[in-house]
Amino acid sequence: MKTISILAALTLPLAAASGPLKEKANALSAAHKDSTLFISAVVNIELTAGSNPTQKEEKKVEIIGTVLSKEGLIVAPLSTLDLANAMDGRTVNTQNGPVTISAKSDIKEVKIIMPDGTETDAKVALKDTDLDLIFLKPEKKADHFKPIDAKNSAPIGMLDDVIVLGRMGKDLNREPMVVTSEVISVIKKPRTFGKITTPATGMPVFNEAGKFLGIGINRLSSKNSGEANLTGSSVLLPAADIVESASQVK
Repeated sequence: MKTISILAALTLPLAAASGPLKEKANALSAAHKDSTLFISAVVNIELTAGSNPTQKEEKKVEIIGTVLSKEGLIVAPLSTLDLANAMDGRTVNTQNGPVTISAKSDIKEVKIIMPDGTETDAKVALKDTDLDLIFLKPEKKADHFKPIDAKNSAPIGMLDDVIVLGRMGKDLNREPMVVTSEVISVIKKPRTFGKITTPATGMPVFNEAGKFLGIGINRLSSKNSGEANLTGSSVLLPAADIVESASQVK
């Protein structure tokens, strides 16, 4: 079984925060350092490309999610956990012509990794394929999680200074992290997305006033585009879309 950790590296040049932005970033980090958590899961994947035999693979995945409620409702990008979703139905160009991929995945052994390293059994509560969102929650009733206030939100604006909260990887003890960035583009079609200068996959993003702007997801190319790129572009999904999707969780 392969183990992979899906956590984007902060490779783009970043400017150091100063003044009010630095103060707000430190305040948000102190208040919400436990509002981002790692999720681990075992994912079984069955993949068929055209008439080729079906391939099966098992992977252990770790991803970052954002806590939305004290009961432990967590949102994360669907494409980072349901690894077959991005591939299923996609047509890719090969030397022998276009080939359609059939893929499905079985997500099991889902665990929420708490700040102290302990693990809480969890389950998938909802998948929103249109928005690249997956919602998870604990198997057992809970009320001790530390959520962000997703409804204290603001729209994404061009050149907004932003604050991203997250966690370092396992090799750095999954310590909380905070980074400042800015919005460099607002995409209007087919729906509104923001683009910031640092990856924020699964992480909550706030403006300089501390209002929630959204989380980082993957914007995938069309499945009939012929492109083999399954990771897509990292974009910021607006808070209003996340709140609306979360309202469907029973």
